[in-house]
Amino acid sequence: MFSGKRKSSVLTRTANNPLVVKCVNCFKSVSVPSRMIIYNYLNFTKPEATVGDIVGKVNLTQPTVSYHLKEMKHAGLLKSKRVGKEVYYSVNHICPHHKQECILHNLKFPER
Repeated sequence: MFSGKRKSSVLTRTANNPLVVKCVNCFKSVSVPSRMIIYNYLNFTKPEATVGDIVGKVNLTQPTVSYHLKEMKHAGLLKSKRVGKEVYYSVNHICPHHKQECILHNLKFPER
C-alpha cells in the first residue's frame, strides 16, 4: 500500500502535527493509574466535585488529588470553577484543541 519512504513521511508529518501532540499528551495524562481513577470518578460517578469530595471517594491523599487535578486540567481534560472558597472540577467533554467531543469522554476505565 505505502512504500517505506512514503509511510515514514506520513508518520513524521503526523507525529509533528501540534494537534496530534496535544492528543497524545491527553492520553499520557490519564496513563497514570491515580488519574484514571479520578477521571473515571468525575466522568461517570460525580460530574462535578471538589478536591475534598474526590479524596473521600478515591482513597488518595489531598495533595495527590490536587496535583493530579492540576495536571489533567493543564492537559485540557478537566475544567474548574470557583464557588466561594471551593473549586469544583468536572470533565471537559469538548476537546479544547479540536473543539469536538473528546474521545476520552467515551472511555470507561476499569475499577481498581
